[in-house]
Amino acid sequence: MSIHKKIATVGDIKLAALITHEDDADTISSTVLNAFHSECKLLHVSNDSVESLIVTPPDVLFISCTDANRKEKFDLCQRLRDLEYDGIIILFVDDISEFGDTASITSSGFDNYLLKTDSDSRHLDNIHWGILNRRRRNKFKIQFDNNPDMFFTVDGEGRVYDLNRSATEGSTFTPKEVVNSGIHISSLGTLSCFEKVIRPLIREDNIGKVFSETVDHVESVSQLRIKIHNVPTIGLVATVANTDITKTMYSHTLDILVNSVTLLSQRDMYTADHSSRVFYYCIQIAEKLGMAADRIFIRDLYFAAILHDVGKIGVRDDILLKPGKLTKEEFNELATHPVKAYDLLQPYSFLKGASELARFHHERADGKGYPDKLMGNEIPLGAFIIAVADSFDAMTTARPYRNSLPYEKAVSEIKENLGTQYDKEVGKAFLSIVSPSLHHEIRRMSSKPLSVVSQELLSTIIK
Repeated sequence: MSIHKKIATVGDIKLAALITHEDDADTISSTVLNAFHSECKLLHVSNDSVESLIVTPPDVLFISCTDANRKEKFDLCQRLRDLEYDGIIILFVDDISEFGDTASITSSGFDNYLLKTDSDSRHLDNIHWGILNRRRRNKFKIQFDNNPDMFFTVDGEGRVYDLNRSATEGSTFTPKEVVNSGIHISSLGTLSCFEKVIRPLIREDNIGKVFSETVDHVESVSQLRIKIHNVPTIGLVATVANTDITKTMYSHTLDILVNSVTLLSQRDMYTADHSSRVFYYCIQIAEKLGMAADRIFIRDLYFAAILHDVGKIGVRDDILLKPGKLTKEEFNELATHPVKAYDLLQPYSFLKGASELARFHHERADGKGYPDKLMGNEIPLGAFIIAVADSFDAMTTARPYRNSLPYEKAVSEIKENLGTQYDKEVGKAFLSIVSPSLHHEIRRMSSKPLSVVSQELLSTIIK
């Protein structure tokens, strides 16, 4: 039942609703007619039909109240607020002394009060104050650690109505356009997590508390420090410090997983260098396919390239290091490593895309791969890229159960299996860039520790 129009002055009010008693209906109607312009419509609502306010939310609601029915009317106001009615609610009373001070009234959900005995000009002033109080309520000031001069003020729905010029940097809007249009903060590319993370914390029972939330923004990771305050002249205020921890988060997580691959290499000397070479081949293929500008695609591909075999830590040595041909049962056990890699990577929010590529890197274009027997367009492009790089490096590297193939023979194997084992376009892209010199250079670069290669990955994807 939220109102998505900007009410800045009495002139912006198009619909007013009145909840009155018969003995004061004329008085309140006269007050509204004198305060608002002729185009403003009046809606009389009885106590039995307040549900109509959910269907047609007014810009301003006047509730007449006496000491005798105080609890009923105050409960009604709270009920409307619980239903997320964010219009202006003004209490209409004979004597304010019966209800305490302004603070006690506004803390109950009302935005101001009118006295029946006041003059028309006084009524108009108090309606203006009600509008101002509503705009001030749920005012959340958001400030960023990396730019302390950049701030927003947003209302309870996340619509910006106060900001400085720095706050629009990186967006297509001017400050004036943002304020006049009531643009939502997430539309500015700043805090898309406002509704999901920040807004639910802004409650009275959280006053004085500090919350720390880690938020994945697809291309980055932020650490939010959110503190809830109670400011008498404003209402609830949330101060938000936003720190970009993308590099730290990626680095720490990658260190843990790369260490797992490095430990695996103490069992199988092949794995770490192989992972590095697959990563370097994937860089070349992605550039040839014109995918280098797609930051999310590149992030997922590069992480998956280095970590695609991490699931082998769950495969027994007698299978992983067997010098001879595997039995069917042994091969089935080895074939679980893509799923094991997927299970290891999936819990990390920024590795979800990479986890799928690791799971599918042994799928084939003809549907004869594993573990899910996918085929054709069911297989992500990144998985096809890893598959070609993985196969070529495997063929040109000696293993306990066979010698390496000559470079020319490995190239021929890729060429002969286009459209069956490998995606045609990806295979052709690889064949167009692979050469003996590239093969030699990538093997030279892969002699570096995998931890060093992983830092190269981070410097590539984090600008």
